[in-house]
Amino acid sequence: MSAAVPEGGGAAPREVSPAGAAVADGAAGVSPVAARMTVTGALEDGRATARVAVDASEPVFAGHYPDFPIFPGVCVVECAHRAALSTAPEPVALAAVDSARFSGAVYPGDVIDLRLTWRRRGDGWRCSASASTARGEAASVRLRYRPAGQPPEPAAGPEPAAAPEPMAAAAPASAPAVADLLPHRYPMLLVDRVVELVPGERVTAVKAVTLNEPWYAGLTPGAGLAYPPSLVIESWGQAAGLLASADSPESRGQVMLFGSVADAAFHSPVRPGELIEHRVRIARSLGDSVIFEGESRCGSRPVMSVARMVMAFRPAGALKEATS
Repeated sequence: MSAAVPEGGGAAPREVSPAGAAVADGAAGVSPVAARMTVTGALEDGRATARVAVDASEPVFAGHYPDFPIFPGVCVVECAHRAALSTAPEPVALAAVDSARFSGAVYPGDVIDLRLTWRRRGDGWRCSASASTARGEAASVRLRYRPAGQPPEPAAGPEPAAAPEPMAAAAPASAPAVADLLPHRYPMLLVDRVVELVPGERVTAVKAVTLNEPWYAGLTPGAGLAYPPSLVIESWGQAAGLLASADSPESRGQVMLFGSVADAAFHSPVRPGELIEHRVRIARSLGDSVIFEGESRCGSRPVMSVARMVMAFRPAGALKEATS
Protein backbone atom coordinates (compact mmCIF):
# COMPACT_ATOMS: atom_id res chain seq x y z
CA MET A 1 0.00 0.00 0.00
CA SER A 2 1.46 3.37 -1.01
CA ALA A 3 1.63 6.21 1.46
CA ALA A 4 -0.92 8.94 0.95
CA VAL A 5 0.08 12.56 0.43
CA PRO A 6 -1.29 14.65 3.33
CA GLU A 7 -3.84 17.29 2.49
CA GLY A 8 -2.33 20.70 2.14
CA GLY A 9 0.85 19.44 0.41
CA GLY A 10 -0.16 21.31 -2.70
CA ALA A 11 3.29 22.07 -4.06
CA ALA A 12 4.08 20.40 -7.35
CA PRO A 13 6.29 17.32 -7.04
CA ARG A 14 9.99 18.05 -7.58
CA GLU A 15 12.87 15.71 -8.24
CA VAL A 16 16.05 15.82 -6.18
CA SER A 17 19.24 14.13 -7.33
CA PRO A 18 21.74 12.74 -4.80
CA ALA A 19 24.08 15.70 -5.35
CA GLY A 20 21.19 18.18 -5.35
CA ALA A 21 20.12 17.08 -1.89
CA ALA A 22 23.35 18.28 -0.26
CA VAL A 23 22.66 20.53 2.72
CA ALA A 24 25.66 20.40 5.02
CA ASP A 25 29.12 18.86 5.22
CA GLY A 26 28.84 17.62 1.62
CA ALA A 27 27.70 14.24 2.94
CA ALA A 28 24.49 14.11 0.92
CA GLY A 29 26.41 14.63 -2.30
CA VAL A 30 27.85 11.11 -1.95
CA SER A 31 25.12 8.50 -1.85
CA PRO A 32 24.85 4.73 -2.41
CA VAL A 33 21.41 5.36 -3.95
CA ALA A 34 21.58 6.52 -7.57
CA ALA A 35 17.84 7.13 -8.03
CA ARG A 36 16.37 10.58 -8.02
CA MET A 37 13.95 11.30 -5.23
CA THR A 38 10.66 13.12 -5.77
CA VAL A 39 9.32 15.36 -3.02
CA THR A 40 5.59 14.71 -3.40
CA GLY A 41 4.40 16.84 -0.49
CA ALA A 42 6.32 19.93 0.65
CA LEU A 43 6.83 20.56 4.36
CA GLU A 44 3.67 21.86 6.00
CA ASP A 45 2.78 21.70 9.69
CA GLY A 46 5.87 19.58 10.26
CA ARG A 47 4.92 16.92 7.69
CA ALA A 48 6.19 16.07 4.21
CA THR A 49 6.18 13.17 1.75
CA ALA A 50 8.63 11.84 -0.83
CA ARG A 51 9.02 8.95 -3.23
CA VAL A 52 11.94 6.94 -4.64
CA ALA A 53 11.70 4.45 -7.51
CA VAL A 54 14.19 1.61 -6.99
CA ASP A 55 15.48 0.58 -10.41
CA ALA A 56 17.25 -2.70 -11.10
CA SER A 57 20.26 -0.68 -12.31
CA GLU A 58 21.07 0.57 -8.79
CA PRO A 59 24.81 -0.08 -8.23
CA VAL A 60 24.23 -1.78 -4.88
CA PHE A 61 22.33 -4.70 -6.46
CA ALA A 62 25.49 -6.08 -8.09
CA GLY A 63 26.81 -7.00 -4.66
CA HIS A 64 23.70 -7.25 -2.47
CA TYR A 65 23.27 -10.01 -3.32
CA PRO A 66 24.75 -11.32 -6.60
CA ASP A 67 22.34 -14.26 -6.96
CA PHE A 68 19.20 -12.44 -5.84
CA PRO A 69 19.05 -8.66 -5.31
CA ILE A 70 17.72 -7.05 -2.14
CA PHE A 71 17.82 -3.29 -1.55
CA PRO A 72 20.02 -2.89 1.56
CA GLY A 73 18.32 -1.67 4.70
CA VAL A 74 20.89 1.12 5.00
CA CYS A 75 19.80 2.32 1.54
CA VAL A 76 16.25 2.66 2.85
CA VAL A 77 17.73 4.73 5.69
CA GLU A 78 19.65 6.70 3.04
CA CYS A 79 16.39 7.42 1.18
CA ALA A 80 14.82 8.67 4.41
CA HIS A 81 17.89 10.84 5.05
CA ARG A 82 17.82 12.35 1.56
CA ALA A 83 14.09 13.02 1.87
CA ALA A 84 14.76 14.67 5.23
CA LEU A 85 17.49 16.91 3.82
CA SER A 86 15.20 17.96 0.98
CA THR A 87 12.34 18.93 3.31
CA ALA A 88 14.24 20.17 6.39
CA PRO A 89 12.96 23.35 8.07
CA GLU A 90 16.53 24.74 8.02
CA PRO A 91 19.99 23.58 6.84
CA VAL A 92 20.94 20.57 8.94
CA ALA A 93 23.51 17.77 9.18
CA LEU A 94 22.92 14.19 10.29
CA ALA A 95 23.93 13.61 13.91
CA ALA A 96 22.59 10.10 14.52
CA VAL A 97 20.23 7.36 13.49
CA ASP A 98 18.19 7.21 16.68
CA SER A 99 16.46 4.07 15.47
CA ALA A 100 15.67 2.10 12.33
CA ARG A 101 13.49 -0.98 12.26
CA PHE A 102 12.90 -3.07 9.14
CA SER A 103 9.64 -4.93 8.62
CA GLY A 104 9.70 -5.79 4.91
CA ALA A 105 12.23 -6.26 2.11
CA VAL A 106 12.60 -3.87 -0.84
CA TYR A 107 13.34 -5.33 -4.29
CA PRO A 108 14.22 -3.99 -7.75
CA GLY A 109 11.20 -2.29 -9.30
CA ASP A 110 9.69 -1.26 -5.98
CA VAL A 111 8.61 2.31 -5.30
CA ILE A 112 9.36 3.54 -1.78
CA ASP A 113 6.89 6.06 -0.37
CA LEU A 114 8.17 8.09 2.56
CA ARG A 115 6.08 9.96 5.14
CA LEU A 116 8.13 12.36 7.24
CA THR A 117 7.38 14.22 10.46
CA TRP A 118 9.69 16.95 11.76
CA ARG A 119 9.94 18.04 15.43
CA ARG A 120 12.17 20.60 17.10
CA ARG A 121 14.20 19.15 19.97
CA GLY A 122 16.50 21.52 21.87
CA ASP A 123 18.73 23.25 19.34
CA GLY A 124 18.37 20.40 16.84
CA TRP A 125 15.70 18.48 14.96
CA ARG A 126 14.19 15.00 14.94
CA CYS A 127 12.73 13.50 11.77
CA SER A 128 10.57 10.38 11.87
CA ALA A 129 10.09 8.58 8.57
CA SER A 130 7.86 5.70 7.56
CA ALA A 131 8.88 3.84 4.40
CA SER A 132 6.45 1.61 2.52
CA THR A 133 6.12 -0.24 -0.80
CA ALA A 134 3.08 -1.69 -2.56
CA ARG A 135 3.40 -4.72 -0.25
CA GLY A 136 3.12 -2.62 2.91
CA GLU A 137 5.45 -1.09 5.48
CA ALA A 138 9.16 -1.62 4.86
CA ALA A 139 10.81 0.40 7.62
CA SER A 140 10.41 3.03 10.30
CA VAL A 141 13.34 5.38 10.83
CA ARG A 142 14.05 8.11 13.37
CA LEU A 143 16.87 10.51 12.49
CA ARG A 144 18.55 13.17 14.62
CA TYR A 145 19.91 16.35 13.04
CA ARG A 146 22.11 19.19 14.25
CA PRO A 147 22.12 22.69 12.73
CA ALA A 148 24.46 23.03 9.77
CA GLY A 149 27.86 24.25 10.92
CA GLN A 150 27.47 22.94 14.47
CA PRO A 151 30.22 20.42 15.32
CA PRO A 152 29.26 16.75 15.77
CA GLU A 153 28.62 15.50 19.27
CA PRO A 154 31.65 13.90 20.96
CA ALA A 155 31.74 10.20 21.66
CA ALA A 156 30.27 9.39 25.07
CA GLY A 157 32.24 7.64 27.80
CA PRO A 158 35.95 6.97 28.19
CA GLU A 159 38.30 6.31 25.31
CA PRO A 160 37.98 2.66 24.20
CA ALA A 161 40.87 0.47 25.17
CA ALA A 162 43.22 -0.61 22.43
CA ALA A 163 42.24 -3.86 20.77
CA PRO A 164 44.08 -6.76 22.40
CA GLU A 165 46.54 -8.82 20.43
CA PRO A 166 44.71 -11.77 18.87
CA MET A 167 45.32 -15.16 20.41
CA ALA A 168 46.47 -18.10 18.33
CA ALA A 169 42.96 -19.57 18.49
CA ALA A 170 41.56 -16.31 17.10
CA ALA A 171 43.87 -15.72 14.17
CA PRO A 172 42.86 -12.91 11.78
CA ALA A 173 40.79 -13.95 8.80
CA SER A 174 42.40 -13.52 5.41
CA ALA A 175 40.69 -11.58 2.62
CA PRO A 176 39.31 -14.78 1.02
CA ALA A 177 37.86 -15.77 4.39
CA VAL A 178 35.92 -12.50 4.51
CA ALA A 179 34.28 -13.34 1.19
CA ASP A 180 33.62 -16.88 2.42
CA LEU A 181 31.75 -15.61 5.48
CA LEU A 182 29.78 -12.79 3.82
CA PRO A 183 27.45 -13.08 0.80
CA HIS A 184 28.21 -9.49 -0.25
CA ARG A 185 30.34 -8.74 -3.30
CA TYR A 186 31.67 -5.60 -4.99
CA PRO A 187 30.62 -2.87 -4.60
CA MET A 188 28.82 -3.82 -1.38
CA LEU A 189 31.53 -5.90 0.28
CA LEU A 190 32.63 -3.20 2.72
CA VAL A 191 35.07 -5.10 4.94
CA ASP A 192 38.62 -5.39 3.63
CA ARG A 193 40.44 -7.16 6.43
CA VAL A 194 39.86 -8.74 9.83
CA VAL A 195 42.41 -7.75 12.45
CA GLU A 196 41.03 -9.86 15.28
CA LEU A 197 38.20 -12.36 15.49
CA VAL A 198 37.20 -14.09 18.72
CA PRO A 199 34.08 -16.18 17.91
CA GLY A 200 31.22 -15.53 20.29
CA GLU A 201 32.84 -12.36 21.68
CA ARG A 202 34.29 -9.66 19.42
CA VAL A 203 35.78 -8.69 16.08
CA THR A 204 38.01 -5.87 14.88
CA ALA A 205 37.86 -5.24 11.13
CA VAL A 206 38.94 -2.49 8.78
CA LYS A 207 37.51 -0.80 5.71
CA ALA A 208 39.60 1.39 3.38
CA VAL A 209 37.58 4.25 1.88
CA THR A 210 38.65 5.00 -1.71
CA LEU A 211 37.53 7.15 -4.61
CA ASN A 212 37.19 3.96 -6.69
CA GLU A 213 33.86 3.15 -5.08
CA PRO A 214 30.89 3.80 -7.41
CA TRP A 215 29.30 6.39 -5.09
CA TYR A 216 32.17 8.74 -6.03
CA ALA A 217 31.77 8.28 -9.79
CA GLY A 218 31.44 11.61 -11.57
CA LEU A 219 32.23 13.68 -8.48
CA THR A 220 35.25 15.97 -8.32
CA PRO A 221 37.66 14.95 -5.55
CA GLY A 222 37.64 17.47 -2.72
CA ALA A 223 37.21 18.07 0.97
CA GLY A 224 33.41 17.82 0.77
CA LEU A 225 33.25 14.16 -0.27
CA ALA A 226 32.54 12.62 3.11
CA TYR A 227 31.75 8.90 3.06
CA PRO A 228 27.98 8.33 3.42
CA PRO A 229 27.07 7.63 7.07
CA SER A 230 24.69 4.93 5.85
CA LEU A 231 27.67 3.03 4.40
CA VAL A 232 29.63 3.41 7.64
CA ILE A 233 26.70 1.64 9.32
CA GLU A 234 26.64 -1.01 6.58
CA SER A 235 30.37 -1.65 6.88
CA TRP A 236 30.13 -1.92 10.67
CA GLY A 237 27.15 -4.26 10.25
CA GLN A 238 29.13 -6.48 7.89
CA ALA A 239 31.85 -6.76 10.53
CA ALA A 240 29.10 -7.81 12.93
CA GLY A 241 27.92 -10.35 10.34
CA LEU A 242 31.42 -11.79 10.15
CA LEU A 243 31.40 -12.27 13.90
CA ALA A 244 27.96 -13.90 13.86
CA SER A 245 28.86 -16.23 10.98
CA ALA A 246 32.12 -17.28 12.62
CA ASP A 247 30.23 -18.09 15.79
CA SER A 248 27.48 -20.07 14.00
CA PRO A 249 28.86 -22.00 11.00
CA GLU A 250 25.41 -23.47 10.35
CA SER A 251 24.18 -19.96 9.48
CA ARG A 252 26.43 -19.67 6.43
CA GLY A 253 23.80 -21.13 4.13
CA GLN A 254 21.37 -18.44 5.23
CA VAL A 255 20.99 -14.74 4.50
CA MET A 256 22.00 -12.18 7.09
CA LEU A 257 19.27 -9.56 7.54
CA PHE A 258 19.59 -6.15 9.17
CA GLY A 259 16.76 -6.17 11.72
CA SER A 260 17.21 -2.86 13.55
CA VAL A 261 19.69 -0.34 14.86
CA ALA A 262 19.48 2.10 17.78
CA ASP A 263 21.60 5.09 18.74
CA ALA A 264 24.10 5.03 15.90
CA ALA A 265 25.77 8.40 16.49
CA PHE A 266 28.23 10.02 14.08
CA HIS A 267 31.17 11.85 15.64
CA SER A 268 33.30 12.86 12.64
CA PRO A 269 33.19 12.45 8.86
CA VAL A 270 35.31 9.91 6.97
CA ARG A 271 37.17 10.99 3.83
CA PRO A 272 38.55 9.00 0.90
CA GLY A 273 42.00 7.68 1.76
CA GLU A 274 41.12 6.99 5.39
CA LEU A 275 40.97 3.59 7.07
CA ILE A 276 37.95 2.86 9.27
CA GLU A 277 38.48 0.42 12.12
CA HIS A 278 35.29 -1.26 13.34
CA ARG A 279 35.12 -2.80 16.79
CA VAL A 280 32.07 -4.99 17.32
CA ARG A 281 31.04 -6.94 20.43
CA ILE A 282 28.24 -9.44 20.91
CA ALA A 283 25.92 -8.12 23.60
CA ARG A 284 23.46 -11.01 23.44
CA SER A 285 22.57 -13.99 21.24
CA LEU A 286 18.93 -15.05 20.86
CA GLY A 287 18.53 -18.10 18.65
CA ASP A 288 18.74 -16.93 15.05
CA SER A 289 19.13 -13.27 16.10
CA VAL A 290 22.21 -11.56 17.54
CA ILE A 291 22.51 -8.18 19.29
CA PHE A 292 25.73 -6.20 18.81
CA GLU A 293 27.32 -3.04 20.17
CA GLY A 294 30.54 -1.18 19.45
CA GLU A 295 32.21 1.72 17.68
CA SER A 296 34.25 2.81 14.67
CA ARG A 297 37.40 4.92 14.54
CA CYS A 298 39.85 6.43 12.09
CA GLY A 299 43.13 6.23 13.98
CA SER A 300 42.46 7.80 17.38
CA ARG A 301 39.44 9.76 16.09
CA PRO A 302 35.96 8.44 16.98
CA VAL A 303 33.78 8.13 13.88
CA MET A 304 30.63 6.33 15.04
CA SER A 305 29.23 4.60 18.11
CA VAL A 306 26.49 1.98 17.97
CA ALA A 307 24.48 1.23 21.09
CA ARG A 308 22.53 -1.66 19.57
CA MET A 309 22.19 -3.50 16.27
CA VAL A 310 20.06 -6.60 15.76
CA MET A 311 20.79 -8.99 12.92
CA ALA A 312 18.88 -12.14 12.01
CA PHE A 313 19.55 -15.13 9.78
CA ARG A 314 16.83 -16.37 7.45
CA PRO A 315 16.78 -19.14 4.79
CA ALA A 316 17.87 -17.77 1.43
CA GLY A 317 15.17 -19.77 -0.36
CA ALA A 318 12.34 -17.84 1.28
CA LEU A 319 13.77 -14.53 0.11
CA LYS A 320 14.49 -15.81 -3.39
CA GLU A 321 10.85 -16.87 -3.76
CA ALA A 322 9.81 -13.29 -2.99
CA THR A 323 11.90 -11.98 -5.89
CA SER A 324 10.67 -14.49 -8.46
